[in-house]
Amino acid sequence: MRTPTFSDDALAAGLRAAAAAVGEPLAVGAYDAWRTRTPDHAAGSSTLVIRRFGSWTAACAAAGVATNTTRSTSRRWSEDDVLAIIARFLEETPGSGSYAAYVEWARAQEPGTVPSGATLRQRGAWAELKTAAAARGSDGSA
Repeated sequence: MRTPTFSDDALAAGLRAAAAAVGEPLAVGAYDAWRTRTPDHAAGSSTLVIRRFGSWTAACAAAGVATNTTRSTSRRWSEDDVLAIIARFLEETPGSGSYAAYVEWARAQEPGTVPSGATLRQRGAWAELKTAAAARGSDGSA
């Protein structure tokens, strides 16, 4: 079976069709779900779209479709915020203060109020972050 070949225009048309069907801003997950529900509509995979245009945001911009604009996780929480949140976790959670325990604790918090474990990994090694947070405390004192 031959894999379909999509031009940039065809990929953009697929994005516009998906946005018309599911609404804007168009998220990757919504596009993928639309594409799965609409097998008769020839549209490229989100992976192909991203690869061709360089990013989901760039692809949607090229198609004239709105996307969610969120702040970068590196800017959402300052270094002080991150250390205070980890210190709060350490104070509230008995045990070793493992990375896995943090991930579980973070998932139980109000969405968007604490960084995910993956976001913290972008900041550095868990052991180093935990040591810095423990030395500082959740009240910001060193």
